[in-house]
Amino acid sequence: MRPGGGSWRTSRQRSMPARRDHPPPPAGGVLVVDKPAGMTSHDVVAWARRALGVRRIGHVGTLDPLATGVLPLVVGRATRLATLLTGGSKTYRAVIRLGLETDTYDATGTPQPAPPGAEERARSLDRDAADAACRRFTGVLQQRPPAYSAKKVGGVRA
Repeated sequence: MRPGGGSWRTSRQRSMPARRDHPPPPAGGVLVVDKPAGMTSHDVVAWARRALGVRRIGHVGTLDPLATGVLPLVVGRATRLATLLTGGSKTYRAVIRLGLETDTYDATGTPQPAPPGAEERARSLDRDAADAACRRFTGVLQQRPPAYSAKKVGGVRA
């Protein structure tokens, strides 16, 4: 399923039909969603609640609004199993621009002045050096979350 992808319904038809007009909601299960950029994980849950007519839906993990990719949703009784679905390995794919830094550390931020020589070093970088640098970021790492982050530690925003 893909939320936010066009709909054949008009705006008047988008409101939820009366309960008797659609099949009963599922008792529980997992719904795998391809989250588009621009939606928060909560937006996807709200979309699924409207689409399925089910109140009890949650997401397993969180994707940033800019990120696209797989967002598993647990529906109904399956919400009890959400903790069993977390902790798996993830693979990330990214396009980066070397020599550019923003105040938010993402594509939405304001570009910051590059340190002297940064552009020259970026242009002289070869594939082997880039691969070696990327390997240093493999595995379990400790890092400080950026100022603009939804990360929570002990229930408090980090």
